[in-house]
Amino acid sequence: MKFNSACKALAVASAAAMLLAGCGGGSGTDASDKSGAGFDENAKTTISLAGWSLDMTPEFKTLADGFHKAHPNVTINIKQYSADDYDKQLTADISSGAQPDVFPVKTMVKYVTYADSQGLADISDIAKGFQGDKHIDLNGYDHDGKYFALPYRSDTWVLFYNKDMFHKAGVEEPSAKWTWDDYTKAAKELKEKLPEAGYDGNSVYPMYMHNWQSVVQSFALAQSGKSADDTFLKGDFSYMEPYYKRALEWQDEKYTIDWNTSFTNKVQYQPQFGTQKAAMMPMGTWYAAVLVNQQQTGEADKFSWGMAPAPQNPDKKLPSTPITYGSPTSLAISSKISGQKLAAAKEFVKWAVGQGGAVELAKISTTPAYIDDKVTETFFSPEGMASDQASKDAWSKHDRKMEVPVSAASDTINSILKDTHSSIMTGAKSPSDGLKEARQNVKDQGVLDE
Repeated sequence: MKFNSACKALAVASAAAMLLAGCGGGSGTDASDKSGAGFDENAKTTISLAGWSLDMTPEFKTLADGFHKAHPNVTINIKQYSADDYDKQLTADISSGAQPDVFPVKTMVKYVTYADSQGLADISDIAKGFQGDKHIDLNGYDHDGKYFALPYRSDTWVLFYNKDMFHKAGVEEPSAKWTWDDYTKAAKELKEKLPEAGYDGNSVYPMYMHNWQSVVQSFALAQSGKSADDTFLKGDFSYMEPYYKRALEWQDEKYTIDWNTSFTNKVQYQPQFGTQKAAMMPMGTWYAAVLVNQQQTGEADKFSWGMAPAPQNPDKKLPSTPITYGSPTSLAISSKISGQKLAAAKEFVKWAVGQGGAVELAKISTTPAYIDDKVTETFFSPEGMASDQASKDAWSKHDRKMEVPVSAASDTINSILKDTHSSIMTGAKSPSDGLKEARQNVKDQGVLDE
């Protein structure tokens, strides 16, 4: 993976201006230099952990309580940030040296900026313990030969589908062999047969495609068969064109709510699938927990559902492992702590990133970054969770690519592509013209990895 210099990051990312104290890449503090004699299990220690939306996001308390149970002498206090302004608030804290002892890197788009901030400890020694472990993916975390964060949760995109609707319409369920052409064919069949099965043809659709740019762009990038270094980071977005043509076809054929309606009316994906307004929906695995909960509370209808792998690129040979995309959430450690506090923070991160934390997250139906048989069994154990083998395989067996490449330029490029997405999906520009304009706009910003 290529990275632009930290000086370049300073020029293209506004957040970096508050973070960077110098222009030397990978300048975080080496945690091993200050860890002293190592973690003392018997020493009473308190460390702080950043989190957001604590009432609705139980993962932070779950990890804190789980680690405390395993290490009773370590107390973890959670500092709440705004979910919407997390990066802005954390940036300010790092700039003033007031960051919590442990904090999430919410999106990988910001990883390079944070890694170059001098506010993160080098935790390469923890990463070394996971290298070669097939149960966790550390791709994208090596920054100039060092690791400044590690993933503790990692949602990937799968295809949610309503088994009852497929069964009643007499349409074959999705499989791991589906391409996007198969997906389109099934949508056409569902559109014809769902009304015959008793569903309202004016309000029930074969699919729902949410209005996020990633639903088109990140699938295209992941399944293009080309490196992001040769496409996204070079400003070549032509690989997205066939994906946009399909997305526009789905709109034109009324297989899904059109983008403009979805965006303007702020349509939420949960009720679209949960109240059986759509038979299929590509979405991140986090939705499984939401659906289980909403079916229990009555916010969603009661119906049988499952997960299938994301459909694959019809222009490429079907891969042996389905290719999809996702964005991990990571944990980093403050460069301002030392001694027993640092040792305890490192012990916590090592536990949270590994099987110990993964099992605790799986208990609350949160998808961890570390997935093995025990974690999978735990995740699928709650009542109401899809429990068929195909759903388990879709959740646990895939080749996950980054939603957005890890680079100092990614934030700027992604912002430009967000505008491109809306212009294409509203019909203001053709896919070809929109993507060419995006290339020129990115080039004008001077951030291309050339």
